[in-house]
Amino acid sequence: MLQSKKNEVSYFQYSIFSNHKNKVSHFITTRKGGVSKGTYQSLNLGMMQADPVDNVIENRKRVANAFGLSLTDFVFPIQVHGTQIIRITEKDRGKGAFCLNDAFADTDGFITNVPRLCLITLAADCVPITFFDPIKKAIGVAHAGWKGTALKTPKFLIESMGREFNSNPKDIIGGIGPSGGPCCYEVGQDVVDEVAKTFDPNNVIISRSGKTFFNMWEANRITLIESGVMPTNIEQAEICTITHSDTFFSARQGHGGRFAAGIFLL
Repeated sequence: MLQSKKNEVSYFQYSIFSNHKNKVSHFITTRKGGVSKGTYQSLNLGMMQADPVDNVIENRKRVANAFGLSLTDFVFPIQVHGTQIIRITEKDRGKGAFCLNDAFADTDGFITNVPRLCLITLAADCVPITFFDPIKKAIGVAHAGWKGTALKTPKFLIESMGREFNSNPKDIIGGIGPSGGPCCYEVGQDVVDEVAKTFDPNNVIISRSGKTFFNMWEANRITLIESGVMPTNIEQAEICTITHSDTFFSARQGHGGRFAAGIFLL
């Protein structure tokens, strides 16, 4: 991944998207460049926590400005670790950006083909996944914590892009973002049992020093490939938010904030 900074807002981007920078822009924010304090320091973009709303709005505006957008160009969900994917249209511009009242409830993925409409997913150890179809000029974002990963939420998004935009999965480029990594994302037997319903545990469950860890990066990569995405069209950040909690918000490290993955068509 590539790290950059604009107007004090620090963010990452996938190398795999760089060949299409005249068609699409995207970002994964960090903790740095905002106004929030304490456990939310400093670029918290989530409104579900106790951070004052004015701080969150200012942080969101700073991200928008860094990419030449207005906050009214953003769309935010209320995530529930499910599989609902929503197609976003022009009339949805700005929903969830300033308050939770008009955010998309019970939603863990967005797709659109509307230019300069920025789709957002929020995370703090869960996996943010970004999608781009350069042929049909369509984009998507998905949120996959351990539940969404076990439910194969990215599969539902890829299928939605196929239905709505006639996207061929072989054309889709996917970025699997920073999250709790296989080094640190410890889970119990209940999670192992759920994962085993949809994955071969030998491929994604790791036992080490008497503890059990879930490799969500590999599980989501498997889901993308099973859904028809070419392995060469997938980039993994391979950055553990638990290890790098100075850079990314991590719920398991006690942070209240959320970072964002965003993507928009030019």
